[in-house]
Amino acid sequence: MSLFWEAVGFPDRLETQTSPNVVLSGGSTMFRDFGRRLQRDLKRVVDARLRLSEELSGGRIKPKPVEVQVITHHMQRYAVWFGGSMLASTPEFFQVCHTKKDYEEYGPSICRHNPVFGVMS
Repeated sequence: MSLFWEAVGFPDRLETQTSPNVVLSGGSTMFRDFGRRLQRDLKRVVDARLRLSEELSGGRIKPKPVEVQVITHHMQRYAVWFGGSMLASTPEFFQVCHTKKDYEEYGPSICRHNPVFGVMS
Protein backbone atom coordinates (compact mmCIF):
# COMPACT_ATOMS: atom_id res chain seq x y z
CA MET A 1 0.00 0.00 0.00
CA SER A 2 2.89 2.41 0.61
CA LEU A 3 3.62 2.22 -3.11
CA PHE A 4 0.26 3.86 -3.79
CA TRP A 5 0.95 6.60 -1.26
CA GLU A 6 4.34 7.15 -2.84
CA ALA A 7 2.66 7.62 -6.23
CA VAL A 8 -0.14 9.82 -4.88
CA GLY A 9 1.94 11.79 -2.42
CA PHE A 10 4.56 13.11 -4.82
CA PRO A 11 2.82 14.39 -7.96
CA ASP A 12 5.71 16.67 -8.91
CA ARG A 13 7.96 13.63 -9.24
CA LEU A 14 5.41 11.84 -11.39
CA GLU A 15 5.06 14.74 -13.77
CA THR A 16 8.79 14.98 -14.38
CA GLN A 17 9.49 11.28 -14.74
CA THR A 18 9.03 9.68 -18.09
CA SER A 19 8.86 6.07 -17.01
CA PRO A 20 8.58 5.10 -13.34
CA ASN A 21 9.62 1.51 -12.77
CA VAL A 22 8.68 -0.87 -9.98
CA VAL A 23 10.84 -3.98 -9.71
CA LEU A 24 9.08 -6.77 -7.85
CA SER A 25 10.99 -8.76 -5.25
CA GLY A 26 10.03 -11.09 -2.45
CA GLY A 27 7.81 -14.13 -2.13
CA SER A 28 4.59 -12.18 -1.62
CA THR A 29 4.97 -10.69 -5.10
CA MET A 30 4.59 -14.18 -6.54
CA PHE A 31 0.80 -14.27 -6.17
CA ARG A 32 -0.96 -15.01 -9.44
CA ASP A 33 -1.18 -11.91 -11.67
CA PHE A 34 0.25 -9.69 -8.93
CA GLY A 35 2.51 -7.76 -11.32
CA ARG A 36 -0.24 -7.21 -13.88
CA ARG A 37 -2.75 -6.10 -11.24
CA LEU A 38 -0.24 -3.79 -9.55
CA GLN A 39 0.64 -2.21 -12.89
CA ARG A 40 -3.05 -1.67 -13.69
CA ASP A 41 -3.78 -0.15 -10.29
CA LEU A 42 -0.69 2.08 -10.28
CA LYS A 43 -1.56 3.29 -13.77
CA ARG A 44 -5.02 4.28 -12.53
CA VAL A 45 -3.57 6.17 -9.57
CA VAL A 46 -0.96 7.94 -11.71
CA ASP A 47 -3.47 8.88 -14.42
CA ALA A 48 -5.92 10.23 -11.84
CA ARG A 49 -3.15 12.27 -10.22
CA LEU A 50 -2.09 13.72 -13.58
CA ARG A 51 -5.70 14.62 -14.42
CA LEU A 52 -6.04 16.33 -11.04
CA SER A 53 -2.84 18.32 -11.64
CA GLU A 54 -4.17 19.46 -15.00
CA GLU A 55 -7.51 20.46 -13.46
CA LEU A 56 -5.83 22.35 -10.62
CA SER A 57 -3.75 24.32 -13.14
CA GLY A 58 -6.92 25.36 -14.95
CA GLY A 59 -5.81 23.49 -18.04
CA ARG A 60 -2.65 25.60 -18.43
CA ILE A 61 -0.39 22.64 -17.74
CA LYS A 62 -0.81 19.49 -19.80
CA PRO A 63 1.17 16.74 -18.08
CA LYS A 64 2.89 14.24 -20.31
CA PRO A 65 1.46 10.72 -20.09
CA VAL A 66 3.46 8.56 -17.69
CA GLU A 67 4.09 4.93 -18.56
CA VAL A 68 4.16 2.82 -15.40
CA GLN A 69 6.23 -0.35 -15.65
CA VAL A 70 6.09 -3.20 -13.17
CA ILE A 71 9.02 -5.52 -13.80
CA THR A 72 9.03 -9.21 -12.94
CA HIS A 73 12.20 -11.30 -13.16
CA HIS A 74 13.47 -14.82 -12.59
CA MET A 75 15.12 -13.94 -9.24
CA GLN A 76 11.97 -12.26 -7.93
CA ARG A 77 11.18 -14.84 -5.25
CA TYR A 78 14.69 -14.74 -3.78
CA ALA A 79 15.80 -11.17 -4.61
CA VAL A 80 15.40 -9.85 -1.06
CA TRP A 81 17.39 -12.73 0.42
CA PHE A 82 19.98 -12.48 -2.36
CA GLY A 83 20.46 -8.74 -1.78
CA GLY A 84 20.74 -9.27 1.96
CA SER A 85 23.33 -12.00 1.50
CA MET A 86 25.35 -9.76 -0.81
CA LEU A 87 25.27 -6.96 1.79
CA ALA A 88 26.23 -9.38 4.58
CA SER A 89 29.23 -10.62 2.59
CA THR A 90 30.83 -7.16 2.34
CA PRO A 91 33.65 -6.22 4.71
CA GLU A 92 31.73 -3.10 5.81
CA PHE A 93 28.67 -5.04 6.94
CA PHE A 94 29.69 -5.46 10.58
CA GLN A 95 30.49 -1.74 10.85
CA VAL A 96 26.81 -0.92 10.28
CA CYS A 97 25.25 -3.65 12.44
CA HIS A 98 23.68 -3.00 15.83
CA THR A 99 24.98 -5.29 18.54
CA LYS A 100 23.05 -6.82 21.41
CA LYS A 101 25.02 -4.49 23.69
CA ASP A 102 23.80 -1.48 21.65
CA TYR A 103 20.24 -2.75 21.87
CA GLU A 104 20.47 -3.23 25.63
CA GLU A 105 21.92 0.27 26.04
CA TYR A 106 19.53 2.18 23.72
CA GLY A 107 16.49 -0.09 23.60
CA PRO A 108 14.18 -0.73 20.65
CA SER A 109 14.55 2.84 19.35
CA ILE A 110 17.98 1.89 17.99
CA CYS A 111 16.17 -0.09 15.30
CA ARG A 112 14.84 3.16 13.84
CA HIS A 113 18.29 4.27 12.79
CA ASN A 114 20.69 2.54 10.46
CA PRO A 115 24.00 4.06 9.31
CA VAL A 116 23.39 2.71 5.81
CA PHE A 117 19.81 3.89 5.32
CA GLY A 118 19.53 6.75 7.81
CA VAL A 119 16.58 7.33 10.11
CA MET A 120 13.51 5.20 9.51
CA SER A 121 10.09 6.39 10.59
